[in-house]
Amino acid sequence: MENYFYNALNHFLFEEAGGGAIRHLANRGYTAKQITESLSFPIPYEKVREAFTKHLLENGILLREKPGVGTMPEKAEYVREYDRYGKPSFRRVVVETSKGQPERQSTDRKWMETDFEKFLILYRSGAKSPVPAEETDLIRAEKNIYISWEFGTDKKEDMLRVLDKGQKEYLEGICFTGRLMYHLLDRRMFGIAMKLWESGLPVGIVYVQC
Repeated sequence: MENYFYNALNHFLFEEAGGGAIRHLANRGYTAKQITESLSFPIPYEKVREAFTKHLLENGILLREKPGVGTMPEKAEYVREYDRYGKPSFRRVVVETSKGQPERQSTDRKWMETDFEKFLILYRSGAKSPVPAEETDLIRAEKNIYISWEFGTDKKEDMLRVLDKGQKEYLEGICFTGRLMYHLLDRRMFGIAMKLWESGLPVGIVYVQC
């Protein structure tokens, strides 16, 4: 019981100190390192990484299982509010459909698996296919295209060597578990995949909603 209250207290203090701010900055496209440097109060980088990764998972930007398997999270956004003393806080709000019901992604839709090079050919040909989501609107972006990612491989150092500073910062700010994970193919991840592909390094499998 003591551990329960201790953990609950720690969670409450963390949320009050910076949980909402971390999510807000993550929604604006900041990396975990940029968030750590932007906070007006000190929070350890590792704690920011954990909160940052949790936020990506909760909003379907990062998946532990391949698309179409398991329950996809509901879409949500964080709204800044102020109390009567002007103190800001952030409240999680589930995005609703036009019918007034929380919008959840269907898990029974079909997905096509293809390698990055074949996807790139389709993308460049102008064929009708999903395009990388804009970084600034990932929470509301259609979750219809992902790329598999395994950052704990023996190729990690080679991968980091060919990426630019911002790309490296982004990947290092995610708590990869050493197992295969799946990231929404947004503009940033598309740029990372392109760098790896052009350097002859392994690129993950692309999953496209049919």
